[in-house]
Amino acid sequence: MNAIVDFPVVSSLNTYQQIELEFDPELHTVFSWMKGTPRPCFTAQLLDEVRHFEKLLEANQGHLSHCGRPERVDYLVAGSRTPGVFNLGGDLSMFIEAIMRRDRALLERYGRLCIENIHRRLTGFGAAIPTITLVQGKCLGGGFECALTSDLIVAERQATFSFPEVLFNLIPGMGGLSLLKRRIGLRKAEEVVMSGRVFSAKEMHDMGVVDILTEEGLGLETVRTLIAGRQKKAIAYRSLYRAKLACDPVPVTELTEIVDTWVDAALQLETRDLRMMARLLRGQDKMVAVASEELEVQALYGTQEAAVAGAA
Repeated sequence: MNAIVDFPVVSSLNTYQQIELEFDPELHTVFSWMKGTPRPCFTAQLLDEVRHFEKLLEANQGHLSHCGRPERVDYLVAGSRTPGVFNLGGDLSMFIEAIMRRDRALLERYGRLCIENIHRRLTGFGAAIPTITLVQGKCLGGGFECALTSDLIVAERQATFSFPEVLFNLIPGMGGLSLLKRRIGLRKAEEVVMSGRVFSAKEMHDMGVVDILTEEGLGLETVRTLIAGRQKKAIAYRSLYRAKLACDPVPVTELTEIVDTWVDAALQLETRDLRMMARLLRGQDKMVAVASEELEVQALYGTQEAAVAGAA
């Protein structure tokens, strides 16, 4: 165990540009909020910032320093600050450029960075720390894969889930099939992946993908209540989580092989596939514009008044 003075200080970590961290000492929980720019997708910078923080958490065996005291982290909650969007998935802009340049190395580096972060979460940061994902909006592609790394997925009713990769002739490359299979079985996971459909949060809950379905605006409260309710049985829940890790591990070799398959396929895409990818990218930019307008309205009127203004 590292000395107390070596524990990363929570307040000093909020120099990140793409994520915002909060620590709740009563719940022993880190809230990690994505705020991706220029669009809410997994850019290399966002992935690097996630890796930097979560490697610190792993290196310190799940401990942080908060207000001058060492604190054990019992849960990490992943969410988004972008209104209406959890995460739109991979960096399509980079994908298009890399594929057109035949830049295999760039695609491989990106894929390996993704699965490094995924595997760290899947193994509880080496300290049996479960991750809870809070989905309050669109959860697409790599965003869906990110959610599936969690021990629990809590979704508000308006949230949607999709693997759109098949629309441009690919499949999820960073663990989507592996992780979804472990929740609903291989045959059903194949159907979801190959459909390209947008599924409602209720559909995902009925299917067994979403663990807890809650009403719009109540997601964070639901997560906090869930964690608080587990505190009296904290040892049992931690032991259960360790047992689950042992029962159904996801080998890093499995994730690596899928990334290699994805890179091979990406470099075979034709012009029509790249055009579809570009079309989806333009759709993402429209979502960002809408989200930015909503933030401006909230800043002017406040959250409740913004809802009234938006309906007017």
